[in-house]
Amino acid sequence: MQAYLAEKYMSGPKADAILSRATQKKKKKRKADTATTASSSLVDDDAGWGGESSKLDEEEDFADAVVAKDRSFKKRRVDEGSGWSTVRGGAREESPPIPADEQPTVVVEDEPEQPFTGGLLTSAQLRKALPKSQPKQEAMTKEEEEAAQETIYRDATGRKIDVKAARAEAARKKREREEKEAKKMEWGKGLVQREEQEERKRKLEETKSLPFARRADDKELNEELKAKDRWNDPAAAFLTKNQSKGPRKPEYRGPPPPPNRFGIKPGYRWDGVDRGNGFEKKYFQRHNERRRNTAASYEWSVDDM
Repeated sequence: MQAYLAEKYMSGPKADAILSRATQKKKKKRKADTATTASSSLVDDDAGWGGESSKLDEEEDFADAVVAKDRSFKKRRVDEGSGWSTVRGGAREESPPIPADEQPTVVVEDEPEQPFTGGLLTSAQLRKALPKSQPKQEAMTKEEEEAAQETIYRDATGRKIDVKAARAEAARKKREREEKEAKKMEWGKGLVQREEQEERKRKLEETKSLPFARRADDKELNEELKAKDRWNDPAAAFLTKNQSKGPRKPEYRGPPPPPNRFGIKPGYRWDGVDRGNGFEKKYFQRHNERRRNTAASYEWSVDDM
């Protein structure tokens, strides 16, 4: 590899020394190969193109060959030119001028302010040195300041939205919604709930005039406790006055019905027609007849006395 690089890409005494060493090694190798072949007992004269003799011939031919060396690219002269060749000659075409709208714009920046120096100054220098007077702004009223600072809202089409009118409309809708909900809650209540609510209000008004402490001899408190119905009160049957509290079943209020031995009243839808088989009537007749006979026999027994 070193001999190949020296042969192809190097020049000078160093390259020659590397090449000489490489040739000496090849010669020694060739002598060693010839000695091994001579010492062998059998030599194939017709080894063909792939034998040892063909390899030796190739090495000798390669050693005798003259390799053309061109190292001119390393030390190329500058005065020879760039090495490029002109394919087609002709007049050089000049580029068209840049149009006016594509011309680069030149921005002139103001000169930095120089520090004020004393001595004689011209009017122009004095004008530059002095601070520029800003235009006077008229004093704005409070309403104008609020109007300037107020946020402008717009809808999807880009029109301005009046914030005050929008707020008033939102408040009106909210009030209507609350009124509807209140009415809905009122309609959802029954008569009993309304009466209880009115009773609570009345009690609260009465409580305002009551003393702070209520004792055991308070008449109104005792009446209120007595009027309460309790499911486990043993004296509710003979002490409670208002026993008709709550829903009552309808009763029959027509002409008196025929009697029966159990004292059951007819239903409130009875039309007054007795649809029985007459047993109850016969039962009462027999019972009355027995009582009458008993009374008559007693009278006869005491008549002689």
